[in-house]
Amino acid sequence: MVRIHVIFFNAGGTLLQLKGTTLPILYSEFISQKEKQVSPEEVFQAFRKAESWVLSRKRPGALFTDLDQRKYQNVFYSQLGITRRKEINRIEKLIAENLELEFSLERNAHRILRYLKPKYKLGIISNWDDSLIEILEDFGILDYFDSITLSGEIGINKPDLEIFRSALADFPSIKPKETAYIGDEYQNDIIPAQILKMFAILFDKGPTGMHGRPFQTDAKGIRIKELMEIRDILKKYTVSPKL
Repeated sequence: MVRIHVIFFNAGGTLLQLKGTTLPILYSEFISQKEKQVSPEEVFQAFRKAESWVLSRKRPGALFTDLDQRKYQNVFYSQLGITRRKEINRIEKLIAENLELEFSLERNAHRILRYLKPKYKLGIISNWDDSLIEILEDFGILDYFDSITLSGEIGINKPDLEIFRSALADFPSIKPKETAYIGDEYQNDIIPAQILKMFAILFDKGPTGMHGRPFQTDAKGIRIKELMEIRDILKKYTVSPKL
């Protein structure tokens, strides 16, 4: 059993969800209104195809250049049968101008953070920009965190190991194996955390999660479906830090 001193969380899809919907449903409704009928399942498969392209890049965690963004869009929309650049540009412009993401706090997020805070240092590692700070503050959970590492600030996305190393550098006296990481994406969150020997926990919310993906049954390692399960996992597999 390992002694854990620091616990990191992913944000979108773990601590935060889309309010009453998922990304595939949102995009399905929007594209169906503006261009052609597509189902949430078709949108999800398009996202998967585009994510596979991202992971195939030499450095999948590098922030997108304008050319990268264009390639990503081409992969995504071609999967939906939309291939003309004029149509893609029109949809992307409409999305940027009209599609608003409204977030909600994951159930029991306050409760688990309140439980963990007296015993552990807490951090966030997220593919987000600095707008996340205001969102966390609005939900009343910002003060729980001792460290927040955002891709938009350091110029590196998950699954690049450097964003994890950057977060770990905030706790120089703590070894990676003495930290835990909770995230909802196996490729972006769990695999890099495991490579660094962090204690990784997959929050597998399934189709109701922000990304609308099926349960990740092939993922290796510890998984939970509710945030409060973190408490029992830590009790079972780790030793509490000395206060």
